[in-house]
Amino acid sequence: MCCLNVYVLTTLFIETKSKVVSRNIGATFDVLEAEAHKAHGVENDFETFVVSHNWREDAEQSALIMTMREFRNMVQQLQGAALR
Repeated sequence: MCCLNVYVLTTLFIETKSKVVSRNIGATFDVLEAEAHKAHGVENDFETFVVSHNWREDAEQSALIMTMREFRNMVQQLQGAALR
C-alpha cells in the first residue's frame, strides 16, 4: 500500500480566558513548507500524519453521506432523462 505524509501546520493561540491552545491553520504535503512554517516563530509547529493514497475509499462513510450520494445519482438520472 502506498502512503503519503501530510503535515498539519499548527500555531499557538491565547483564548479570552488566557488559555493557550494549539490551532490547525493549514496542511501541506511538502516537508520543506512545513519546516519553513515552523521557522517563522516559536509558536508555530506541525504534526505529521501518514495517509493511505486511496484514503477516500478507506474512509468510513456515514449513512447520511451514502444517502446524499444516492440522492445525487437519482437527480442526475432524472436530469439526463429529461434532456432526452
